[in-house]
Amino acid sequence: MSRRRPRWAWAVAAVVLVAAAVGAAWYFRAWEALAPRPAEAAEPVTAAVEMATLTTQVRLSGQLSYGEAAPLPAAAGTITVLPAAGETVLVGERVYEADGAPVVLFRGSRPFWRELSVGSSDAEDIRQLQSNLAALGFLDAKPTGRYGSLTRQAVHDWQKSIGVPRTGVFSPSSVVVADAPGIRIERTTARLGEVDASPATYTSTTLRATAKLTAAQARTLAVGTPIAVTLPDGASIDAELAAVDPGGLPTGDGDAVTPPTATVEFEDQAQVADAGAVAVRIVIRDDEEQPETLVVPATALLATPDGGYAVEVWDGASATRTPVTIGLVADARAQVLASGADAGGDGRVLAPGDLVVLAR
Repeated sequence: MSRRRPRWAWAVAAVVLVAAAVGAAWYFRAWEALAPRPAEAAEPVTAAVEMATLTTQVRLSGQLSYGEAAPLPAAAGTITVLPAAGETVLVGERVYEADGAPVVLFRGSRPFWRELSVGSSDAEDIRQLQSNLAALGFLDAKPTGRYGSLTRQAVHDWQKSIGVPRTGVFSPSSVVVADAPGIRIERTTARLGEVDASPATYTSTTLRATAKLTAAQARTLAVGTPIAVTLPDGASIDAELAAVDPGGLPTGDGDAVTPPTATVEFEDQAQVADAGAVAVRIVIRDDEEQPETLVVPATALLATPDGGYAVEVWDGASATRTPVTIGLVADARAQVLASGADAGGDGRVLAPGDLVVLAR
């Protein structure tokens, strides 16, 4: 036998449901009032189309350095004095010591390979020796490539000046040869007491800037091209390209080849001495006078599916997309050769003063 609920129970339930509905409605109204409303769309950032002169610039990332380091030949004996890293050694000065005797820097394009004395066959190595002795003030005669009595006396006097036995016979182990007026010790590579080891690596004494090029740049750039080198502190140095290397030489690493490079040398080393070996910016500027042209900021350009470009023109209320044909791009600006119908599409033809929307 079922039991029926009394009428008062149904009345109470109805009151509870109504109260719940009212409470829910109040809650959602309150939440709606508190919820953030979407902000009104802000106006885009724009820039004016203008007439201007664009100057072509090639900007390269370069590096100041003393050049590639090379190892000194192995010492012919026990190394008894090592050079210091960063030390500059000039022609005629001691580079290091072996068996207690100085090994001196001479200038030349080839190493000495034989002992030289009166009776040695005439050759270019004798001429190279004579050139160094003359530069150091020990030989007052024109280099001839013949080892005679005057050369013997010059070698004798030179040996006396560096404190080694005065034999008048030149030993190739008493010098190291570099094709420069001086060298800079990069780092030592041996320890005192080592035998038949290369004592150090060396570089040029002058800082120069080098930069990698594309193959096209290597074909078009020439030695003597005016450039500007910007140092990390913002200082700019006017200079010229001293060398352009097309690259393409095997590196010895599989099929890899050397890249094309450009080199900048500085006659006044004081301009770069404080900077040291740092990254620099090399700007090759085309100073040929160009006519004024219609330009837009490069950040206003929009890529189109057909591989072209367009810009959005802002009229103060809305933006209209307009196709453009661009030419030279330089200084973060693009030359507009044609626009709108002139560029083969819809939209207005751009004019100076029009506002174009910039990418955010």
